[in-house]
Amino acid sequence: MEKKGLIFGIQHFSIHDGPGIRSAVFLKGCPLRCLWCHNPEGLECKMGVQYYENDCVGCGACGFIFKDMSKISRLDEEKKKQLVKGCAYHALRMVGEYMSVDEVIHEVIKDARYFRSSKGGITISGGEPMMQASFAIELAKAAKEADISTSLETSGFSSLENYQKILPYIDTFLWDYKATGEEMYQKLVGASDQKILSNLDALYHQGANIILRCPLIPGVNDSEEHLRGIAQMYLKYPNLAGIEIMPYHKMGTSKAKRIGYEQQEYAVPDKDLKVYWKQKIEEYGGKLTRIN
Repeated sequence: MEKKGLIFGIQHFSIHDGPGIRSAVFLKGCPLRCLWCHNPEGLECKMGVQYYENDCVGCGACGFIFKDMSKISRLDEEKKKQLVKGCAYHALRMVGEYMSVDEVIHEVIKDARYFRSSKGGITISGGEPMMQASFAIELAKAAKEADISTSLETSGFSSLENYQKILPYIDTFLWDYKATGEEMYQKLVGASDQKILSNLDALYHQGANIILRCPLIPGVNDSEEHLRGIAQMYLKYPNLAGIEIMPYHKMGTSKAKRIGYEQQEYAVPDKDLKVYWKQKIEEYGGKLTRIN
């Protein structure tokens, strides 16, 4: 039987998910619970439902079940599909679609000419794509066979065995560095950083091409300690392909509301704060390649 993955979106013409123009493929499921999650609809490794309030006319056909999204979450996939199908105004929409490797490749190959002209390609993202490691590996292998440059956007929170299996097919790892110190990682992400840092170190010394991506949220993880920690990663791993800052944005909060997921909203950094971050990292001896 052909392997299928649970996909919650394919974004064409992305310029923030690796080098060049890319098609980002988002796989459902994530073992972490970052306080600022930008893709909360991708957290659960099962099909979900989103409620779009502006499209709802209050007809009652759904039994107003959207008023308690936790009830929708507990439904099986077929009942979720029936519920969504019964909404004539498309206020309820599915999150997640099972796709084969061939179906994904068929979709992204449409952008091949843009990949060639911009040195772009496909980015396998999530959620945490390595939650569906076997599918991610097969997808990366198929992309390589189709001569499509492939990046993997990852938290680093999977087994080293999985990363070693996918390594031959990945041109660039986009590796999250979310906080500095075990205690802060536990507090902000809900897991230890030991596996993440160990995997990063192992792949780096195996010659993997890695861009370190650092989400910064004002007042949450942009402490002096973490800015210094980012600089220290640059000094420790001088052959990194780059270090990028990913400033916080509010898109995740609106998506969280649509699935009934509680998420705090934080301040969006202004230009002056971004400049300050850059200056401090450089002051500590680091060097940034990009602030997205």
